[in-house]
Amino acid sequence: MRAEYEPRNPLGDEINRLARRFKVSTLVVLRRIHDAGGLTRDEFWRAYRGEIERLRTLPGGSVGDFYLTLEARAGKRFARALVVGTLEGRTPFTEAFRLLGFKKMATFREVGNSLGVGI
Repeated sequence: MRAEYEPRNPLGDEINRLARRFKVSTLVVLRRIHDAGGLTRDEFWRAYRGEIERLRTLPGGSVGDFYLTLEARAGKRFARALVVGTLEGRTPFTEAFRLLGFKKMATFREVGNSLGVGI
């Protein structure tokens, strides 16, 4: 981040550029700039709140969808195989929860439904 961040550029332009470069959200970029010493704590929180507001005004009005993000992060094929394997008793629920990044059975059910595996 230190090598890529250009503090001379406007912050909004820079976080958008870095988000595309590293394929992460603009909020992640803001945090990494702060962690690298590019923003003070107050500057970070001011920019973070501003970015949240900007994201809320985008078409669709939401910041993200957990289930769609899960499919992109874990891979739809892997997530589906893991859910099916868990339901068949080949994988412990706790292991499936850990691998998919959540802790509740209700979330597991929703993930199964979003992947087309009726639970």
